[in-house]
Amino acid sequence: MNFIEFRNVEKSFGDNKVLTDINLSIEKGKLITLLGPSGCGKSTLLRCFAGLENMDQGSIFLDGSDITELPPRERQIGLVFQQYSLFPNMNVFENIAFGLKMKKTPAHQIEQMVREMIETVELKGKEEEYPHNLSGGQQQRVALARAIVMRPKVLLLDEPLSAIDAKLRKSLQKEIKRIQTHLGITTIFVTHDQDEAMILSDVIHLFNKGVIEQSGTPNQFYTQPK
Repeated sequence: MNFIEFRNVEKSFGDNKVLTDINLSIEKGKLITLLGPSGCGKSTLLRCFAGLENMDQGSIFLDGSDITELPPRERQIGLVFQQYSLFPNMNVFENIAFGLKMKKTPAHQIEQMVREMIETVELKGKEEEYPHNLSGGQQQRVALARAIVMRPKVLLLDEPLSAIDAKLRKSLQKEIKRIQTHLGITTIFVTHDQDEAMILSDVIHLFNKGVIEQSGTPNQFYTQPK
């Protein structure tokens, strides 16, 4: 059974049809990339899944349940965007712990969960640092940890590396793949960068003008491009 299913999803903004009859299935534990140029619909589909955009028609299923009408906070997803939006007045530990505190998680559990996550993203020793003292790559890892520590069913990454210089991006691509594989978390990654998609993905879905033009593994895209 597929872990995520998009069924007949359509979305327009005024006269501009952004998604046309999207049918897409995703297996549990995989890293899936939505690849395509700006305006092709990939980020809109991600936002529909997150509940940040309403669809014109269609349904979305997660782990066998219809989540189409659920508010974002009830969808059990983690989000990381291009802008990390870390709280400048909170240190690394406090930023990662924020969501757990909002859920009124017991303090001893917060301590354990955040410490484990800091180890996972290799930020040990940075717990007391504030965002302005961190590099772009370290800030990205804090944002990733803040999303994952909530133990979401799905992690959504919307062009999270596009504001980082090319050399650091390569290292962070490997870091994201390492963390995703280590945790086994189902991940949807949005990018316009073909190399990034080839490096990170288990499966790529190529978007153009609101439709999926090709789906397959990186090897299939390389050897049998449509």
